[in-house]
Amino acid sequence: MPRRRKPLSFRISEVARVVGASPSRLAYWDRTGLVSPSLRRASGRGSRRLYSVEDIFELKILVKLLDSSLSLQRIRSSFQFIRGQSRNLSSLVVLTDGKTVYFYQDYGVLVDTLKQGQTVLRIAVQDLIADVQERLTARQ
Repeated sequence: MPRRRKPLSFRISEVARVVGASPSRLAYWDRTGLVSPSLRRASGRGSRRLYSVEDIFELKILVKLLDSSLSLQRIRSSFQFIRGQSRNLSSLVVLTDGKTVYFYQDYGVLVDTLKQGQTVLRIAVQDLIADVQERLTARQ
């Protein structure tokens, strides 16, 4: 029987360097439940947090959203909504206009995470033009 490999794990100092946030900021996000290490949470003073690669992806998304001037409160609401939909942040395409956070549900549909999942239709005009040109060419 093959042995199961242990998942890659990263300490808070490594994660801080990769995502561009201080260890104290990461610890705060863990304490408040925004993004917590999935492999091992802190269990008292001096205990070591262990983050997975997926945790690092989520933290990187968080930092990028903060860089876009989105408030931490809005990001927190968005993350709660996404997780409530049983979605993994690292598997999504996440977009923001600086006021809200959207994710792709499927091709052509955006979901507004701050409006309880209101969807926004995405129309790729170039795709429509190509379709029309193809149909017109086929007609001749």
